[in-house]
Amino acid sequence: MNRLTIEIEPEQHRQIKTLATFAGMTIKEFILAKTLNTPKNKQADADDTTARLLRTPANAKRLRKAISSPTPKHLVFASIEDVKHALGI
Repeated sequence: MNRLTIEIEPEQHRQIKTLATFAGMTIKEFILAKTLNTPKNKQADADDTTARLLRTPANAKRLRKAISSPTPKHLVFASIEDVKHALGI
């Protein structure tokens, strides 16, 4: 197996991690799904979870706030339930 390494800003990493978590995927699964159209993991719906979340105005507002707000520390969520709890959903 090959390894791909890219350098990104901490804020970019946080944004990608947030989107991946909302989609119920790891960062690797999320990036591969977005770039190579690989199948999502079995927890994710066939519909793009992020797009589905953005259809609801309240969720869209929360997701955009989570992505754009700076955080003083790196947050890692173990599940979508943890993300929902952190966002007050």
